[in-house]
Amino acid sequence: MPQRSKPDYAAPALEKGLDIVELLASEPEALTQIQLAARLRRTTSEIFRMLDVLVRRGYVNRGSDGTYGPTLKLFELAHRQSPVKRLTAVALPIMQRVSQAIGQSTHLSVHFDRRILVVAQVDSPEPMGFSVRLGSHYPFGVDRGSAFVLTAFQPAETQRALVAEMIANSARRPDVRTLQAQIARVRRRGYYQAPSDVIGGICQLSFPLFSRASGAVGALASPYLKQRDVKVGLAGARAALAAAAQEISAALGGNVRSR
Repeated sequence: MPQRSKPDYAAPALEKGLDIVELLASEPEALTQIQLAARLRRTTSEIFRMLDVLVRRGYVNRGSDGTYGPTLKLFELAHRQSPVKRLTAVALPIMQRVSQAIGQSTHLSVHFDRRILVVAQVDSPEPMGFSVRLGSHYPFGVDRGSAFVLTAFQPAETQRALVAEMIANSARRPDVRTLQAQIARVRRRGYYQAPSDVIGGICQLSFPLFSRASGAVGALASPYLKQRDVKVGLAGARAALAAAAQEISAALGGNVRSR
């Protein structure tokens, strides 16, 4: 677990409960009580009651094999926040329409806790396709097109902080000047487009979303996958995604032209 600075006020029980939730959220598979205790450097008796409460309150699920895993309750709670709820309510119908038109999946990401969080997603209407899972989260690094978009369309001070995050979260530390030049180019173009560093054959398309707040509040993206039976080419998909981003931003009260 990451080292934390010494708190002004101690709440040991709450700290233990949060440590459990954060650890389970970061693990690809469910863990036993013994595994949890070992990872957290605590005894099983220390976390027994915490697990019981977390299961009872719906934050953690206990499997029939005795392992523990996270539920979607935190994700659901996050969606109750008015900014995210408003963003997804406005964006989803438009995303469904554009995905149907271009034959590609679309997703909406926001910046949260040094990560990119996918808060809305629509599958491709085609029999085969590529999509990003709803609720997925990734390090806010240089291999994500949405990170470039969410950084490029921000006030200067926020942009500097996000550039520092991108560098810190990237396995291969990029040159600062090169990264800043890339971000400036994204801002001039108004969008991000590049082959995916993660999945071969995918071209990342990403556009900023604006509200009345200062800076981009989200990124509308499509991992474009070229297929024989998909009639809309990359340029057409990019134009449709741009129009969708403008429509969403307008509905949110954002002044796209002034960005």
